[in-house]
Amino acid sequence: MLAQDSVRFAHSLEFDEQAPLIGPDKHLYFSLAFHPRNTGGAGDPGDSWFAPERGDSFGEPEPIEALSTPDFDLLIGFLHPDTVLVYHQNLYNRQVIYRYFRTDGGWTRGDEQFVPGFRSTGNHFSARLSADGSLMLLAMESFGSYGNEDLYVAFRQGDSWSRPQNLGASVNTFRQELSPFLSADGQTLYFSSNAYEGRKSLGVYQSERIGEGWTQWSAPRPVDLPEMEGFDLYYYEDPNRDRYFLTNTRTSDGYGNILWVESAPPLVLQQAEERRTEGPTDSGGPSDTLLPRPVSPSEIPSPQRSPGPDIALQLEDLQPGESLVLKNLLFNRTSDDIEDAASLDALEKVAAFLKRNSKRVISVEGHTDNRGSSRLNERLSLDRARKVRDVLVEAGAGFEQIRVNGWGGTKPIATNSTAAGREKNRRVEIILLE
Repeated sequence: MLAQDSVRFAHSLEFDEQAPLIGPDKHLYFSLAFHPRNTGGAGDPGDSWFAPERGDSFGEPEPIEALSTPDFDLLIGFLHPDTVLVYHQNLYNRQVIYRYFRTDGGWTRGDEQFVPGFRSTGNHFSARLSADGSLMLLAMESFGSYGNEDLYVAFRQGDSWSRPQNLGASVNTFRQELSPFLSADGQTLYFSSNAYEGRKSLGVYQSERIGEGWTQWSAPRPVDLPEMEGFDLYYYEDPNRDRYFLTNTRTSDGYGNILWVESAPPLVLQQAEERRTEGPTDSGGPSDTLLPRPVSPSEIPSPQRSPGPDIALQLEDLQPGESLVLKNLLFNRTSDDIEDAASLDALEKVAAFLKRNSKRVISVEGHTDNRGSSRLNERLSLDRARKVRDVLVEAGAGFEQIRVNGWGGTKPIATNSTAAGREKNRRVEIILLE
């Protein structure tokens, strides 16, 4: 395990830094969320920024307004030193990828890139060009995904792209595969996933391409990165020197810092056991590193968990003023997306209770741990409470029966000094009001 003191921080910004990329000019480009200088202000989920190279480090970062919108924007890569591809989550009310050209006056928007069938239906999207610009790797939940976000490849065809192709069950699972990066020789795939048991619930994995196609890969193996708490995303190797970058997040809402390590590429851990997780594990805790074997789509298991107490009976016993923690309700990390069928089943029982008791009124209360930005924690908790209300109403409950509140990390029920305590604090409660 590499020591933490080998790590350098690219910046000290108190904002969400994602997707590091070294441009042909050797400057550091990245996506920055929730900065007051973003196009959409402090609520903007991601603008394109850059930090100029300064010898062995980087200068003060600046936003690139011409490449940014009030919604999420991601610089995918450089087709040419003066040509970039940028993804816009909501430009002209559409998800689009545009080509931009650099001139003496700055960046100018060019043509939309036609990618047939391109649509991200989940909460996360990331993409990266290959070193030669011939293909684009995408991470998204879309048509043909095995579960949540999967990895796809699209090939450049002149001024357009091929339909995104799923990379297959060797690397994609029913959980999340995120932030892909392809080595310069096109043979090694790096990505982040929460599908495997190991030291981290979301870590960086490596897989080798088998043959000339794009659906056969070696079993993913965890990459030996510096020991740090939190999640690791956006692994990226500098094309100009012997170092690599990544984003490390240490909060319940995914707040990240860009780091780099001046060394050869990290080792890949060899000792492993064939097992995929049925749920997230604690981040930072010691455990065996596990390697899955390749599986076909028909072999991919559905998430399982213990049924726990009967929610229907608990609701019937609830008295006004009392609360009930929805222990079987899980969300995808850093989002308000409900994770699985078991979570929806729990909410259907709540909706059935409200339909049977049309005069009952509940408050749905969202909570997080206390790590990271209190403002963003409060927003995430409120968004999750609102999502629960939406699901309950869709299942037949009355809108007037449901109130919502988001408390962030201000009302813990356990210590925040341990992973187990923080997990208990990240919860949704129902309070019976009348």
